[in-house]
Amino acid sequence: MTDQRTPGDATAGFEAALQTLAEERERLGRLHERMAQGTTTTSKDRMLSVAMNGRGEILKLTFHNTRYRQMAPAELASLITETIAAARVESLNQLADVAGGEVLPGISLQDLAGGEVDLERMVSSFLNASLDVLPPGAVSTGDQARLRGES
Repeated sequence: MTDQRTPGDATAGFEAALQTLAEERERLGRLHERMAQGTTTTSKDRMLSVAMNGRGEILKLTFHNTRYRQMAPAELASLITETIAAARVESLNQLADVAGGEVLPGISLQDLAGGEVDLERMVSSFLNASLDVLPPGAVSTGDQARLRGES
C-alpha cells in the first residue's frame, strides 16, 4: 500500500500540531501564574476569612472579631472546615476559568484536583488526544486501535 499524502500535507499537519502545542503552552503558563496567586474566601457570618493559593494550600486564616471565643469547639471546627472547603471550591473554579474547560478531553480541572479521575482514564484521554493531532498515517491503524484500547 502506498502513501497518498504529499509533503505539503505532512508539513501542514506538523505546523498545526506545533500551533496547538504553542497554544497549550501559553494556556499552561497562565494556569501556572494563577496557581501562584491567592484568593480569599470569607465565611457566611463574616467572622473568618481563608486565603488560599491555586494549589489549594492555606496561606492564612483570619478571624475578624472575637465571637469565636464564645463558640462551642464543634461549632468553631465546623465554621473553619466549611470556610476552607468553600475557599478550595472557589480557588478551583477560578483555575478552571483560566484553564478554559477540560485539562484533557473528558477530564476537568475540578475532577483532576479533587481526585475524581482514575489513572487509566487520564492516560487514555492523553493518548487519544495525542493520536488525534498526529498527521494521518503517522501511526498505523492497528497501533492506533491498540493504543486506544480498542483491540
